[in-house]
Amino acid sequence: MSNNVFTKLSRIVNNVESNNQNLCPIQKSLILGIKACMRKLPLLPIKNKQSLGECELSTMYFDPLLSALFSDPDKNILLRWSNVTCDESADKRPDATISKIQQRNFGPSLGFGEVKLARPTTDNHALWLDLLRLGAFCKDTIDMNKLQAALAFQINGFSMIFYLMRLRHDGMYIMQEIGRVAFPASLQDLAVFLSLKNIRRLLMVSDVFWRLCKPVNDDSWESMRRPTHSTIFSLIHASKDRHRLCALEFTC
Repeated sequence: MSNNVFTKLSRIVNNVESNNQNLCPIQKSLILGIKACMRKLPLLPIKNKQSLGECELSTMYFDPLLSALFSDPDKNILLRWSNVTCDESADKRPDATISKIQQRNFGPSLGFGEVKLARPTTDNHALWLDLLRLGAFCKDTIDMNKLQAALAFQINGFSMIFYLMRLRHDGMYIMQEIGRVAFPASLQDLAVFLSLKNIRRLLMVSDVFWRLCKPVNDDSWESMRRPTHSTIFSLIHASKDRHRLCALEFTC
């Protein structure tokens, strides 16, 4: 990365601390997340992608920015790369959980994340299974914690897709894609990543999370809930085919 680009990025993030009166809290968090990325990303992309593990991909590349967007210790909300079970996931373990802390314990989950490395063995079957898992996690946390919405994100290599699930009508849980971005693999890629389009998309996703992923105050909401189908994961084909475009199957 050229010195001019690096100097420009440094000047932008440093100005936040000296002249931040015109920025909203979400904008400040994004800038601080970019600043954290500048401290953790390698100068050039790692040549051998096979040497990266899921934990390393999550904590070194994605965590600096995502924690800035979806964590706030003052509000007792933290993004955790825990890979452990929680009340909403039963015996399944999401790779990431956005948790609210209550009385020094991890309380309700407001969002979930799944991570896959971009390798030849990562096929459509595995990605569809992760997406179905995210849908089940979000649906269960909405029901258990009486939430307006739940956030989900799916990482495949350096690509990320954000989803939002809401209980919109009687028994109808709608999960929709709200954004996708390609994360930088190095400081060299960071300048390209910080386009106006990506910045607006990340700000929108963060704004949606903080506005909607919270308890609902509508008493009629209770009657709209439905239990999670016990055989929901049977929607995934039993056989694996990495060339199959869709691994979901529904039969009446």
